[in-house]
Amino acid sequence: MSRRTHHRIWISFFLALVFLRPELRAETLQVHLPTAPVSLDWNGASTMIDAPLVLTVHEGLFKQGGTGEPLVPALAESFLREDEGKTYTFKIRKSAKWSDGRPVYAKDFADAWIRLIAPTSPSIYTYYLFDVENAREFNSGKVQDPNQVGIRALDDHTLKVRLKRPSANWEQNTAFWPLFPVRKDLIEKYGSNWWRAGVLVSAGPFIWDSYEPGKMVVLKRNPYHVVEGGSNVDRIEFHILSSYQEALKRFESGTFRFLWNMPSAIIPSVKERSALIKQPLMRGHLLTLNAARYPMTNREFRAAILHSFDPEEILPERSDLLKPHSSLILPPLPGSSGNHRLLKDGKLARERLQKSRFIVSNQFKLRILTGISEPYISIGKKLQSRISEQLGIAVELDALPSQDYTTYMDLGEYHATLITWTAKVLSPQDFLLPYSGEAAHSRVRYRNPFFDQYLFEGIRSKTPALAAKAFDQAQKLLCVDEAVISPLFQETATHLMGKSLRNLRFNHMGLPLVDRVIIKP
Repeated sequence: MSRRTHHRIWISFFLALVFLRPELRAETLQVHLPTAPVSLDWNGASTMIDAPLVLTVHEGLFKQGGTGEPLVPALAESFLREDEGKTYTFKIRKSAKWSDGRPVYAKDFADAWIRLIAPTSPSIYTYYLFDVENAREFNSGKVQDPNQVGIRALDDHTLKVRLKRPSANWEQNTAFWPLFPVRKDLIEKYGSNWWRAGVLVSAGPFIWDSYEPGKMVVLKRNPYHVVEGGSNVDRIEFHILSSYQEALKRFESGTFRFLWNMPSAIIPSVKERSALIKQPLMRGHLLTLNAARYPMTNREFRAAILHSFDPEEILPERSDLLKPHSSLILPPLPGSSGNHRLLKDGKLARERLQKSRFIVSNQFKLRILTGISEPYISIGKKLQSRISEQLGIAVELDALPSQDYTTYMDLGEYHATLITWTAKVLSPQDFLLPYSGEAAHSRVRYRNPFFDQYLFEGIRSKTPALAAKAFDQAQKLLCVDEAVISPLFQETATHLMGKSLRNLRFNHMGLPLVDRVIIKP
């Protein structure tokens, strides 16, 4: 056998291996992104557009996998719960490294968590650490020394956390991206540019490589991160494309291997496809009433509003992605089975309006805020019509784009707001904490110590039955007795997935997890 023939045989054998085992071939995964990311500063990132990028480039102590998968260690290798759940000690994996090769230290978590709860923190998620001793006091400025907060890096690989009350599953919080570690040295070096493309270092499966504003975010594989089970994707392109119809065309052409969270308007054209996946989300749609703005300051007036409509009546036409739900907590979590909303009753609505002593005037307009996209506009218009019909009150609906919507919601300019809340942590309290005294940004501007009492009784409960009872009391107080919020719907996400993908999962928020994806030929 000649040398040339020998070489040809080996080349043929190698090529056969490549094509028979696609995981040996480096692939590029192209993903649709509806709008441009706002920030990859994970301490402050809050949008569902930033989230899949953050979850692809970084990890926390623990991570939540696809729907139904258990919480598993990520940058932690183990943890110890002591003192009935008041003290947690986490061991950081010694093999865990940042994308520049530096080890991940316990201090990186301590730095991130102190940054998250600092008085200057821009995050709306500070309360995820308020179970920690003196964390809330540090955030409010009552405690100024961060060393008094119950967060300690005992050594390079040991993080100790002291809580002010027992919490049986507090480690779940560490899977939420605001609690991911940061590099304080790089934040001090680069300032507000520390999270920009080409500068950002992370400890997840990919690195943020480049960004074409308004067009594309490019990630590349992190050489210091090992993916369990392997993947043959070494590059991910998130293409920013506002048109879902155009995204669907790219899916049909094979450019996009999957589409996530497709809007209801586009479902009729794809519902017969075998690639269609429907996923109930931990996401609820709610109507919140601004208890700090007259006449919503009056409980009878608030109750009149909530008695004037039924979720079935304001459900958008042809919507199979929203299901009426009467609890703030969503199934199958404890506290999700009760009926915690005021039922429609036109007569009672008018009686309670009369009890409020509010005089209906042509000069008064009840202002409702909603988002500019569907199904929010359709829901808002039907809600506007029902309230006006039942109570004779003029209702003005403002549908604003995402950034303006968030700004005006925070300012409290409106009497009522249609919102969505997606549970960031798989626990019942995640649905209730935004309305507690712990939350820095209460959407209803209402505080009640009894609500907090019921909520924290539920958190401390040792059985699901006791927890459900306490959470039921909290929801009844907020939704029925005080009438400051009404649950409306639970949302179902619709994804399209091509046959060329393996190991693509979606978490409880409907976000794609692409770290273990294998593209088949």
